This record gives sequence, C-alpha cells and structure tokens, in this order.
Amino acid sequence: MWNAEGTMISAQRFSWHRQPISQESCGGFVDRLRLDDGLALALCHYQPQRDLREHSIIERNVRSLTIAIALEGNSLTSASDGSHYHLRAGHSTVALFSRARGERFLPAGQQIRQLRLIVDEPLMEQYALTGLLSGRQPDNQVYSLFSGQHGLSIQRLAERLVALHSRNASALEIQIATLTLLSEQARLLSSPPKKSQTMSGAAQDKLLKARELMQQHYDQPLTVGWLCATTGSNEFALKQGFRTLFNTTPHRMLTEIRMAHALALLESGLHASTVAWKVGYQHLSSFSAAFHRFYGRTPTSVSGKRQP
Repeated sequence: MWNAEGTMISAQRFSWHRQPISQESCGGFVDRLRLDDGLALALCHYQPQRDLREHSIIERNVRSLTIAIALEGNSLTSASDGSHYHLRAGHSTVALFSRARGERFLPAGQQIRQLRLIVDEPLMEQYALTGLLSGRQPDNQVYSLFSGQHGLSIQRLAERLVALHSRNASALEIQIATLTLLSEQARLLSSPPKKSQTMSGAAQDKLLKARELMQQHYDQPLTVGWLCATTGSNEFALKQGFRTLFNTTPHRMLTEIRMAHALALLESGLHASTVAWKVGYQHLSSFSAAFHRFYGRTPTSVSGKRQP
C-alpha cells in the first residue's frame, strides 16, 4: 500500500495490536489499528465481573473526531464538565476534542463491545470535512456533535468492520470500510441545518443555565415549566435548543444526571428507597423502573456496604 507521497507503507503497520484488560474485576481486550497518519480504529471488548469505574484522561497534540459506536452492552461516561453520556447498544456518540477528562462506568455481568474511529483534524481537512469544524473554536473544549440512537446505515457499516476484524481481512478492505463509515457519519452530521437551529449567544446562555440548574437541583421534582420560568425561555425554545446544543432532550439529560448520582449512592451502601428520594423520585417503584430501563438491572443488584 502507498501513502499520498507515493512511498510504500509497510504491511506490518496495519496489524492489529491487542492490549489485554488485566484488571482483576474485568477481563477483555482492546484491539487497535492505525490505518494512516491521523486515522485509527479501536475495538473494545469488556467483561466486567464487578461494577467497574475507570478514570479516563485523553490528551492529544491535535483535535480529533471520535466516533464511538456501542455494539453490545452499555456504559456511562461522566465528563469533567458535568455532562453524562450513556452509550448502549444501538447508540453512538460523536465528539471533537483534543483533551478530555472523565470517568467511565461499566456495569457487571454483561459483555460490552464498542467500536471507535478516531480521525485527526489535519486528515479531516485533507478529506474536506472542515464543515464539521465550523463554529467550533480550536480550544480544549469537548464539542458533542451527536449522542443518541444511530441509524441502520451506521449499524451495518460498524458490523462490517467487526466482521473484517474477525477474519483478519486485508488492510485495503479495512481501510475502505473505515472510510465508508467516516463518510456516512460525516454525511449525516453535515445535513443542512434548519433555520430554527440558528442560536444567539443569549439563547445559548439560557440553555447552559438550564443544564446547570439540573445538575444542582436534580433531587427536586423539576419540570420543563420551572426551567423555562427560571431561565426566561419557553418550552419550544428550550426543547429545540437542547436538541441543537446538547443532542438530547431536557428529560433525557435529567434522567442521565439522576442515574449517575443514583449509582454512586447505591454503591456507597444506601438503600434504594433512600436513593430514590435523594435523586428526585417520590416513589420507589418509579425510581426502580427508571433505573432498570437505564442500566438494564435493578437498584438492589448494585453492591455496596450497606449503611444503617
């Protein structure tokens, strides 16, 4: 295979490099493949025996676009800015950053498989993907471009790459499949924005204030009406703004915040009934149902040294 300068690239460069996960409470591996300067794949396979929390610190010399696709199982990432990303099977996240800090939670008793595609900013410029950088300053912020359920095209392309990995396919096949996935994701992200998505600085400040209120008062029975009254917004602008700025809804973001705190409280040994009250649920049954939908398990299954 040849690079853009016409120099032959060693085939060894395209071999998968496996890093076993050797923690006592979690088995599995991460397979990494560098396809080009600024283009890489990672196939992650976790098998946690106990609930696992791991700190993540990413520092790169250039900004990178990271596409994370959940193939099986679910995980929750809590970023240092207070935002939460729930990555479960059939969902994906797309983010642009050079530095990121956070904590990833992997629940016990399930297989967790994720595919990650990382492309550096210089290569994005080479592939004419600079439209994805529009309006995003070259700073140390994490810009979330998408977080939610992906479509059938992304799912099929991700499964194609997994199949190529399984049969140790040629570098050419893998690179073609990788660039096809990148192209499809870029096409979906580059759809012409609706006029209603144009946002003023004042409108963005109201949305950031609404998120801050959720993070501070998640233990209260918050409503969209209260958020609107407190931030000086209206229901349509708030919901539309959340989709544009955060790629989510107010209800979903509040649920993610509550579930992250609920998990930590359960792990500390508090009873489920106490935790339900502390994270804003008036009834244990409602909390248990929400927790099960979010994590795929019951609150009582979370281990922790019980407090009196």
